[in-house]
Amino acid sequence: MSFSMMRKAMGALVVATVVISLEPAFAQNGGLTGKCVGEDGKPLVGYNVMIERQEVKGVFNVKTDKKGEYIRIGLPIGPYKVTLQDPNGHDVFFLITHVSFGDNTECNFDLAKERAFQKQQKEKEIAANPELKKRQEEQEKETKQFTGLKQIFDQGNVLLAEQKYPEAAQMFEQALPLAKDKNVPVVLGKLGESYQKARQYPKAAEDYEKAVALRPDEPTFHNNLGSVYAEMGKTAEAAAEFKKAAELDPAQASRYYYNYGAVMYNQGKMDDAAAAQKGHRDRPQICGRLLPGRPGVDGQGDDGQGWPGGCPPGNGRGLSDLPHP
Repeated sequence: MSFSMMRKAMGALVVATVVISLEPAFAQNGGLTGKCVGEDGKPLVGYNVMIERQEVKGVFNVKTDKKGEYIRIGLPIGPYKVTLQDPNGHDVFFLITHVSFGDNTECNFDLAKERAFQKQQKEKEIAANPELKKRQEEQEKETKQFTGLKQIFDQGNVLLAEQKYPEAAQMFEQALPLAKDKNVPVVLGKLGESYQKARQYPKAAEDYEKAVALRPDEPTFHNNLGSVYAEMGKTAEAAAEFKKAAELDPAQASRYYYNYGAVMYNQGKMDDAAAAQKGHRDRPQICGRLLPGRPGVDGQGDDGQGWPGGCPPGNGRGLSDLPHP
């Protein structure tokens, strides 16, 4: 064999070797492509698709375009976990897929279909588990009951804001049988406030007393009950409630001591009134309603100055909305 023929043979061998060595490396690559749509069928723009290799470590990220589409090529073949993330980086849901050699593997995210699938799976799980089915039914019943309670409760608040106190009380009376657990004292508090502002003090006292029994740690209930007792002339009981409110809520103690001092003043107990005034120190400017005065004095002291007014119910900290079940 001539030298030139040997060179040609060696060259062919080198080319064949390069082709053979490149083919396995090229065969390891594939790609992912897909479209991401929301529950309303609209494309999910700017969402991140996180692509994680499962057999070895490797993470790839790609964003969806204005059509909600994405594509990522040059991925080693093998199994992947593909997670859709919203623009804030929160996971929406994930799929497990396999990238193969050749055409890009399609991996679509359809939130409507995914929700329907999850619902179907949950229904199957509940159907196969009687205890789980019972808990589900109880939860649905409780949610329905709370929705009805919230609707009536909100209507009562609207009437209260419109100063339609008897109508508000009627609405909260309807809400009370629907309330459960921690919502009961909230409704009772609103019921007491409605009756108090309607000047139906015995009913207001009854509801506040029930609220206090259920939530003895809530200072607003004690304060409002104290205000009602004062209106009914039960000054000793009123003073006890104001003092209890001050003990429970030191941050608002000056407000409660102020009301306590007003009661002591109206009883003619000037030393106790002076002590309460000292504890009051920073009088809230929002208070202006006079507490009942001594007979023949009408809230004015012998020096003509009297004791400034107490606070109406609802001012300051309190329970004004329903906790969720």
